[in-house]
Amino acid sequence: MNKPTIGQRLSLVIKAMRLKDYQFANKYGISRSSLSRYKLNERYPDPEFLEALSKDKINLHWLFTGSGSMYAKDEFQELVQSIQAPTNQTNTNPTIISPILHPITDQDFDPSRSITFPIVGEIAAGPPIEIRDEWSQIGQIQLPLSFLLGSPKQYTVFQVNGQSMEPVIQHQDIVVIKSDQSWENADGKIAVVRTDDGLTIKKVQIDHNRQQIVLQPFNIDYPVLVLDSDWNYGAFLIGTIALQLRFF
Repeated sequence: MNKPTIGQRLSLVIKAMRLKDYQFANKYGISRSSLSRYKLNERYPDPEFLEALSKDKINLHWLFTGSGSMYAKDEFQELVQSIQAPTNQTNTNPTIISPILHPITDQDFDPSRSITFPIVGEIAAGPPIEIRDEWSQIGQIQLPLSFLLGSPKQYTVFQVNGQSMEPVIQHQDIVVIKSDQSWENADGKIAVVRTDDGLTIKKVQIDHNRQQIVLQPFNIDYPVLVLDSDWNYGAFLIGTIALQLRFF
């Protein structure tokens, strides 16, 4: 797969700002021909244009390398978080455990200690997978109840298909998703989202000022997905990741 270019990431910025090309060019004082050449990678963006982008919190390191988030973070907020980290920091990455994946009999299944979940299908780590009317079960997995908070009915198990979340989540990992339709609860977490194109797993980042949601892959070879102000109607949050299971 070819890596996304500066021009492609610039197109994502324009889409995130909900502007047409001519509106974007006017906003930043550049000609439409220059913008076209930027997007086609025929010319590197001028320093004055980049400075203007940075003032609007666009992460220039992301623009040139694809690493990190589209929007620059508040350095003061990061400093506060780093000071508070020893007491308040939580791990946003899912816990990896070694699951029990074997036929379960009445003799070794104790419902007071463990529960069996069907692996209902694949979830895309890459382009969204088409939504099916019914998932075909591809296996089952036994999990200790101590790993699950709340009712087991809140959880759904998928197998990952793709590399967009590597190195944190790898192809063929098993993910246990806890049902939650609150985008606020999903902010900063890995979640499964249903878009118009299908189901995908990404890290959710909410930009309240722009009224947008950014679905961020960990693998820089994959583009971010930006949900604009109509995201309430065009996307649906399935839930956030509770457990990640990997077989060795």
